[in-house]
Amino acid sequence: MYEIVAAATNLTALAVIGFIYAAYVKNLRSVNQLKDSQLKIAAQNLRLWKDKALDLERRAPEFIEKQLSERIKIREEEISRLAEDSASHVEQIDLKNREIQSLRDSIEKATEFRKSITVWDSEIKDFIEVSDSDLEQRHIGSVCVDTASLMICDPWYPKMTSEMEHEEFQKQEHMYKVIDSGEYFCTSNEDDSFPAELLGFEEELAAKEMVARGLAKKVEYSGDFPAIKSSYIGGDMHDTEYKKYVIYLLLMVA
Repeated sequence: MYEIVAAATNLTALAVIGFIYAAYVKNLRSVNQLKDSQLKIAAQNLRLWKDKALDLERRAPEFIEKQLSERIKIREEEISRLAEDSASHVEQIDLKNREIQSLRDSIEKATEFRKSITVWDSEIKDFIEVSDSDLEQRHIGSVCVDTASLMICDPWYPKMTSEMEHEEFQKQEHMYKVIDSGEYFCTSNEDDSFPAELLGFEEELAAKEMVARGLAKKVEYSGDFPAIKSSYIGGDMHDTEYKKYVIYLLLMVA
C-alpha cells in the first residue's frame, strides 16, 4: 500500500514539474516573440527617423547649396567640352576651306597659265600676265620641237648695241660647262646653288660642288656679251658644242 502511495506521489510531482516546465518554455517563447516584434518595430522606427533626418538634411540650405554647386560644376564642364569641340570643329572647317580655296586658286592659275602670256608693260616697267582673251591672236606659223622657249619681243631688241647691253644686263664673272650635256652657264658667285632643273641635275649644287664632283668644268670667259652665242637672240643661233637649242620666235607688233 505504501509503495502505491509513493508511486502516486511521484507521478503527481512529475506531472506538476512537467506542467511548470511546459508553462516556462511557453512563456520564454512568448517573450522571444515579443522581443522580435519590438525589434522589428524599433527597426521600422529607426528607418523612419533616418528618412526624416535625411529629408531634413536635404531641406537644409547647406545641402541645397552643395547640390546646386555640383550641378553647376557638371554643366560648366559640359559647356567647356562643347566649346572646345566647337572651336576644334571651327578650326577644322576653316582649314578645309583654306585647302579648298588653295586648290581653286591652283586650278585657276593652271587654267590661266595655259591661256595667258607674259608681256612687258611699258607703264609700270615690269612683266605682267595677260589672258588670251585680252590679246589679238594672229597665226604666224608653227614650231615643232621637243623642248623650246619662245621669246616674243620687239624687233628692236636684236639691234641693241653692246654699250646698251652692258647697261641693261648684269655681267657674270665665271662660266662653266656641264660635262654630260655640254650646256654652258654663267654665275658671279661660285658658292651659290644653281637651279638643278636647268642643268639636268636632281639636286641644286654650287658651281664649285659641280667641279668637285666632276659634273662640270670651268672655262675661260672674258665677260663679254654674248656669253653663250647659241642662247643669244642676236647671235648666229647655232653652237656645235651646245646640245640643247633654244628657239626664239620674233613677233613684230604693228
